[in-house]
Amino acid sequence: MHTSRKPWPVSLVILSVWLVVVVGIGLLQVGGQPMQLDELIENQIAFGVLVAAIFLPVTITYLKWWAQVGWKGPDNLRDLRLLLPPALSLLILLLIILFTGLPPARELVIVVINTLMVGISEELMFRGILFHGASSSFGTWRAVWITAILFGSVHILNGLITGDFRASEVQALFAGMFGVWTAVLRVRLDTIIPVIIIHWLWNCLVFLAGSPGGVVLPLSLLLFVYGLWLLRKYLHSNVRLAEEVSLR
Repeated sequence: MHTSRKPWPVSLVILSVWLVVVVGIGLLQVGGQPMQLDELIENQIAFGVLVAAIFLPVTITYLKWWAQVGWKGPDNLRDLRLLLPPALSLLILLLIILFTGLPPARELVIVVINTLMVGISEELMFRGILFHGASSSFGTWRAVWITAILFGSVHILNGLITGDFRASEVQALFAGMFGVWTAVLRVRLDTIIPVIIIHWLWNCLVFLAGSPGGVVLPLSLLLFVYGLWLLRKYLHSNVRLAEEVSLR
């Protein structure tokens, strides 16, 4: 199978399987009864996410896509300074948690494990496999928006588990903004590893902080604008790509 010649359709097939695994097993775990995500993440291991976090590395190994998904160290350590705004945002969330108090040890451990699995699974899927597929066909600029929109959209499916689609739509909006700046960081750093760590810590601290909307909303907007600022340099390169394709 010459997967290197058609990464975009292959990545969409993998996304479809990933969705079936995460949502399907999640529905089985809650027994078809609505359950808030906070309750699930804080009290039990999310088996759908666990299976997905195993499925994706196996798939990447089979396709020999580890380099393509960005599983390597940064080429230029100076570029790590781009992580400063996300790091400051994480520090703010951490200070809120330290001020309000940590949850019981069992809940803390479960949240850490679940959010780590989510960070690995979602980053390998969206900023790894799917981004590789999209960028190979549409260029970097479009790939950022395609993966961000898809990342936000799939969060609407959380409504199948929670029964609250209005809340899932709000979550989808936040996820879409998150998907923009994390995708740009993955490109600028040329590695997915720091983005996985950021995703894990962001989810973990937001859950532990009790999702304080008055803090998460402005932080999300600021990081979204930061992502747009980093993305600006890829607009012209994407135009050149489109011109090259039209001349073929």
